[in-house]
Amino acid sequence: MDVEERLKYDAVLQPWDLNTDGIDASGRDYYVHHVDILNDDDSIAVKPTKGIGTAGPDDEANNCTQDMLFEHLELTGFGLSIGSVPPNKDGKCVSNITFRHISMPGTGKGIYVKSNPDCDGDDGEVKFGEISNLVFEDVTITRPLWWPIWVGPQQQHEPGMDLANKCSLIYPIRDWCPTQGCVDFRDIIIRDVIIDSPLLSPGVFMGNSSNPMTGFVFENVTVIDAPSWPFEGFFCENTEVTSIDSIPPLECDVSSSRKHKLTH
Repeated sequence: MDVEERLKYDAVLQPWDLNTDGIDASGRDYYVHHVDILNDDDSIAVKPTKGIGTAGPDDEANNCTQDMLFEHLELTGFGLSIGSVPPNKDGKCVSNITFRHISMPGTGKGIYVKSNPDCDGDDGEVKFGEISNLVFEDVTITRPLWWPIWVGPQQQHEPGMDLANKCSLIYPIRDWCPTQGCVDFRDIIIRDVIIDSPLLSPGVFMGNSSNPMTGFVFENVTVIDAPSWPFEGFFCENTEVTSIDSIPPLECDVSSSRKHKLTH
């Protein structure tokens, strides 16, 4: 199927056929390459293991999903995804994951890094998690139907259900997307990315004021023909980022608060 056929396909079917992930990966030491995925949920979803632990040396006590390389992929679905990573009293973790040489024609979402809500466990137990050391490099996202880049809480609320503390699936049309501070986002590189003719503004970086996202590098990211709805450029808050040679630049720091106002 050529690019134009994929674009027509996705405009019709996205995003209604949920729970049709292409590849769900958890564990360690994966190498996935030269794969073509056409689906209606996450094209790739790297998820925490069912065990516990944070990133570290290779030993039996460590159960972090880590050390994976995905390259030379063509994906039309709903995202090149990390997570969601739910906070847990023993910790949940995804770390040291690289995606490179990726084409995403007519995808729903593009780069999608997501945590789950709820920091408080049973009987007030503190829960935590980690998303760290990610690289997205040489990615072309063409005519995406929803967010080209989303880093923050999972958009998991579905229409007709109580919002509670969930981020609306149709945010910012419904302006409710609370963040939580118990999952660390750190050391994420987005480099050599082209976003061409998105339906919405090019992306969202949504950290939490009590635990900002840190160590982000945003390098040589080019946006072509993006609309100014629901905001001009990228929306970014509570994120420590170094922006290099990107158009438009990603302007954000740990003290920022809604640098770009929503436009309705």
